Amino acid sequence: MSQHIRVHDFSGGRFRLRGIPVVEERPLTLYVNGEELVTLLCTPSKLEALVVGFLAFEGILRSLEELASLTVLPEEGIADVRLTSTFVPPAKRVHTSGCGGGITFSLDTHSAVGVEDDVAVDPMSLFALLRELYAEAQAYRESRGIHAAALATGEGLLIVAEDVGRHNAVDKVGGEAMLRGIPTLGKILLTTGRVSSEMLRKAAHLGTPLVVSRTSATTLSIQLAKRLGLTLIGYVRGDSFLVYSHPERLVIPRPAPIRLPACL
Repeated sequence: MSQHIRVHDFSGGRFRLRGIPVVEERPLTLYVNGEELVTLLCTPSKLEALVVGFLAFEGILRSLEELASLTVLPEEGIADVRLTSTFVPPAKRVHTSGCGGGITFSLDTHSAVGVEDDVAVDPMSLFALLRELYAEAQAYRESRGIHAAALATGEGLLIVAEDVGRHNAVDKVGGEAMLRGIPTLGKILLTTGRVSSEMLRKAAHLGTPLVVSRTSATTLSIQLAKRLGLTLIGYVRGDSFLVYSHPERLVIPRPAPIRLPACL
């Protein structure tokens, strides 16, 4: 997911030539039933998951039973999807705030479905999950020029994906979950990137009631999280974080009662 290139490093008043890892970014043109749908700028890893996750979020692919075939040619930058049903390309495309050339075919936040659950998470567990995410995010450790996302429970990570686009990383998580038959409902979505409204919509689509980011949230994502009943958490650093909405899912465990020995 990264390439080593030689750069002139200026430090201490002088230049020196050295090799550094730089994250890969390539275009991937997606065809559905022979019709060109979109070109995604992405990191060439877990591309099948990216395609499935993107199509599922856009409502084009509702189940794997509708997927007749999926062929990805990374070197050619082509992904060919054949559906069991007819396909009419959307007439409207919207460029989102996502890095890596984010695009969607709808910004309708009113049709997003709220999450109903009884999930309760120990807030202290979130720090361990973020540490685990960074431990698993190899490309991030190498280049720092990439985003990571993960699907998790309070006990650990289930899926980890990386991409130059934070929205792509979430689509890869959703797509891999769909391909592997891992339920996303009631899980935790972790991301290293900013949580904007389209990121929040992706979380609502996955049914993840907690969205946790190392960085910030936008005003629209906070409004959307409050309306949809999602717990939105940002700036997870050290031993602190900010809760933008629905803090009731974060429950601090009560200490176990101290049992005194019976009197003799």
